[in-house]
Amino acid sequence: MKIPWNIWKVLQSNTNNYIVIVITFNTTNIVFVLFSVLLLLLFKSPLSSQKKCIIMSSSEVFLKTTTTIKTTRTTPRRQRRQRRKISSSTFKNNNNNTNNNNNMESILHEHEITDIFLDQFGVLHDGKNAFPEAIECLRRIHHKYPDVRVHVLSNSSRRRTSTLRKLKRMGFEDEWFQSAMTSGEVCHKFIEKDILNTDTNSSSSSSSFTFLHLNWGERGAVSLPSGCVLPQSKEEAIEKTTHVVASGCESMSVPGTTLGSYDRQVQNIQRLTHEEIKEVLTGIAKRCEENGDLPPKMLLANPDFVTVNGDALEVMPGTISLWYRDILNEVFQKKGEVSGGGAFNADEYVVKLGKPAPIIYTTLCEEISGRSRSRNNEHSDDEKEEKNAQTFFSKCLCVGDSLEHDIKGAQSVNAKSCFIVETGIHAEELDFSSSSASGGDGDESEFEAALEAMCEKYKVASPTCTIAKFSWN
Repeated sequence: MKIPWNIWKVLQSNTNNYIVIVITFNTTNIVFVLFSVLLLLLFKSPLSSQKKCIIMSSSEVFLKTTTTIKTTRTTPRRQRRQRRKISSSTFKNNNNNTNNNNNMESILHEHEITDIFLDQFGVLHDGKNAFPEAIECLRRIHHKYPDVRVHVLSNSSRRRTSTLRKLKRMGFEDEWFQSAMTSGEVCHKFIEKDILNTDTNSSSSSSSFTFLHLNWGERGAVSLPSGCVLPQSKEEAIEKTTHVVASGCESMSVPGTTLGSYDRQVQNIQRLTHEEIKEVLTGIAKRCEENGDLPPKMLLANPDFVTVNGDALEVMPGTISLWYRDILNEVFQKKGEVSGGGAFNADEYVVKLGKPAPIIYTTLCEEISGRSRSRNNEHSDDEKEEKNAQTFFSKCLCVGDSLEHDIKGAQSVNAKSCFIVETGIHAEELDFSSSSASGGDGDESEFEAALEAMCEKYKVASPTCTIAKFSWN
């Protein structure tokens, strides 16, 4: 009979430690079990302490007296992660140079934390499935640290209610989260407050604004406030756009676009390829330059450049903002100076409404402190509010997998930061040799050198602590 490949693998690596008995009969399972037990009893001798006995039948059923052989099937990306998996001893508290912060249990024990801001993708789930260790970690935090408030802080372009519903479907309990804030929620508030709510004495009105809303497709459309006027076509978008909102990378909203969800087909939406998006943005820039107007600002409802989606990385709206910046530089920089003086700076025409911009942190902080003041019937002046915010963030831990967004964002408000390595977007960059990944000598120094190089690359200071996954222990 043919011995299973995984048995051969074990035998090849440790041939002298195994005795293989192959049974090639087709009797009933009961007879096979009795015969197997008899053989095991016969091998219950000093010999069995030195050698392992593997019993296999023609149906490739086998028993082993000492160890169980486990086989796992992994996707190619997960296989690459496993080859460079870092020993937990390499993860450390980067502020006090100790190696005891290897998981959330040790971090909460070591630091004074009142609030935890959790990123979603790469921390709680991979875009499709929840990480089991993340579910267990939140359950432990909820029961062992009931005074620690946990908030979702995500660069999702969706409203926060949609985010919490998705986490609920994935197995996360509502009671584990105190609140949530998404960049999509901040964008919604910004449009309502700073654009549509114009001064009554102004000649402008919401009807004079046309929003090019770059949206999603299969995964479900994102909504804008009801007062936003949308173009009918790409041509109209080029001709009339006054504001660009980047929520997705697959389409543009048109009048009548139906708000979708992750499992429903979106109706009345204009699908756009990435090249078509660039063409529309270029057309808008050229039209403004020809008319002597400044280009419209892009409201970036999701500043992420890429995100994890299962075992792949997908382009996100942050990448579109890079395209827009390059287009504006190409079209407008030849003018030298813009009205009002000064050289043209394309970065001024991208408004980030999510991490790493402080606005998403302060928006959530204001809501939390607002609820606290409401309960205590207290009122504070601006100076006291700023001091309260500083105190709040000093005891806040921001957990995320992106150095550019999560870690830099935490540092922008002077909060503590926890960098997730193994399940996040930087997993491919931390490429260690198989010898160092096994936990041998030199692991820690190699990891520190790689992390330092990455932080320098992304122009961010070292995170407060670094762990493999969002896990309890």
